[in-house]
Amino acid sequence: MKILTILIFSGDRFNIKELINDISKLDLTNINVRVIEWSENKDIIKKKKKLYNSFLKEIKNFKVFYQKGNWEFKYSKYINKFKSKYILVIGDDDRLNVPNFKKIENYLKGNFSGITLSFKNFKKNKDIKFTSDKSEKKMRSFNIFQDLNRIGFTSCQIINVNLINKIINKEKKYLLSTKFPQNFIILKIIKKYANWKILDIDCIYNQLGSFSNSWLNKNLMVRTKSEYLGYFIPLKKYYSNLKRSEIDKIYIHIFFKNIISWLFLSLKYFGKRKTFENIRNERKIFNEPIIVKIFMLIIYLIPFFLLNLLRILRRIFLK
Repeated sequence: MKILTILIFSGDRFNIKELINDISKLDLTNINVRVIEWSENKDIIKKKKKLYNSFLKEIKNFKVFYQKGNWEFKYSKYINKFKSKYILVIGDDDRLNVPNFKKIENYLKGNFSGITLSFKNFKKNKDIKFTSDKSEKKMRSFNIFQDLNRIGFTSCQIINVNLINKIINKEKKYLLSTKFPQNFIILKIIKKYANWKILDIDCIYNQLGSFSNSWLNKNLMVRTKSEYLGYFIPLKKYYSNLKRSEIDKIYIHIFFKNIISWLFLSLKYFGKRKTFENIRNERKIFNEPIIVKIFMLIIYLIPFFLLNLLRILRRIFLK
């Protein structure tokens, strides 16, 4: 059995070529590479099949599966289909910081529930620099108060496959409910088995998205709702024992780290009334901490042009 499966979901784009080139630089003796191709465009499929055939010649443990359906469906179907000790799901537009990623195999020799990798953002391939972290950073244990937002970055989650198999049947129905199916799996595993680690070495390059108007019109409202649902529903389900003050601490962290970016984007494209109506029920999952209530009230009352000032203040607050 291989130590790691790298599972790539790829669709109507060709970014996967750069990602596979990164993977080909690894020692693949103990790694399987699997691609779930979901494009329904015949011309794209034809071109990508040629691309995949070239990968098959270069990478021994490389296979492609063709599967239609949305992200949540594909994730829930394939997350436990492959036999390896660990699995990493990565988007086809992300990249590896190869020198740092090579260090992962030493950590995978341990019997962890999972490992959350660190990442850097990039816009274009020229921004990527393959650098090896020379610091003495140690792997540390997951802390729900400071690390919950990090499990939402799918391409950074290495999960123990055996533990996925133990909990997947009971949790599968929740995986289709948000854009963050991995959050339900990871939080369930952490709650039941603990031993989840954070590796503060930048192993992944996360591509910053550029959204077309058609994507925004179709997906932005759902994506904004999922920022609430994907974190707070599994938190409420698996950590009902937390005190109100502890929930508030986590809520504030998630809100200012993750939710607010999508909130501002929704306000820009759909305005205040539609945005606030869209998340009305999601804001009731937990009672909002007072600082969040005040912040949301300010957003609703101030003129729209002043929202940019709030965005600047948020960046200062997060530093």
